[in-house]
Amino acid sequence: MTLKAFNLDQDIAENSTNLKTSFEVTSLSAAQNKNIVAFVAEATSTGFLNNAQGNVTTTPLSSAFRHISNYYFSSTASNSIPVAHNTNATSSIVRAIQIGRTTYDDKIVTGSVTAVVGFSATGNNTFIDIAESTISASIGQKGALVAQSNTSHKVGTVFYDTGTLLFHGGTGITNFLTHASSGFAFGTSTTAGKIAITQLSFKALNILKQTMYFCRAFNKEFNYTNNRSSLSDAVLGTITASLTSNPTTFITTVGLHNDDGELIAVAKLSSPIKKTFSDEVVVKTTIQY
Repeated sequence: MTLKAFNLDQDIAENSTNLKTSFEVTSLSAAQNKNIVAFVAEATSTGFLNNAQGNVTTTPLSSAFRHISNYYFSSTASNSIPVAHNTNATSSIVRAIQIGRTTYDDKIVTGSVTAVVGFSATGNNTFIDIAESTISASIGQKGALVAQSNTSHKVGTVFYDTGTLLFHGGTGITNFLTHASSGFAFGTSTTAGKIAITQLSFKALNILKQTMYFCRAFNKEFNYTNNRSSLSDAVLGTITASLTSNPTTFITTVGLHNDDGELIAVAKLSSPIKKTFSDEVVVKTTIQY
């Protein structure tokens, strides 16, 4: 790359690198390995609530329901959540899939979610996400969970920044709002009274931020060295003859300083760069964080 390829009037160029990782979960063990849990919560405890692994428990999940209602939907009514396909109606039951932070990294990639769900013994239904343009300051970007066969059938909401999938409706597919099917677990068994998540796939986004610094050394700069090896007489302070007429140095390290002159980063060059009064050098350094 020649010097003309650089924008020498701009000292700093910022860039972000987005890494996407695909995940596919088809069993309970795979979900546990990825720190993904599923549960159903109700406004009041009725005795057949299910814990994160889909097993019957007597622990009330009404507090979880109120948290979801208040945080994700800003609902003032602690015992109701808006039905996904009808904002004028509310429900006292919600089914959730929570992806752990260690798996979804910075967020779930919009448009990458596919959930295959089996209701009782009726087989599988496939749901996908459609991202919304609305961004909330508290919960970030969200999207609608809809039936793949008919995207007008909205059954829930995905919150990309928190790795949360909430099933709280079902236009044409009412199973998510029924209390009879209390189970919500990972696996392929679609037995009576169970809602089985047979497959869950999505992409996780990992944002690696980096800043590139273009350090420019003009022809009259950095042609000398403070290394003691350059002295021909340490007592008199005279330097070697090679550094008196047309000095030549080799740049091996670049230091980055803040406004107070404090050294905050050091970059080592892959190979030394020759520097003379006839040369002008531009060194690109990158900090990734």
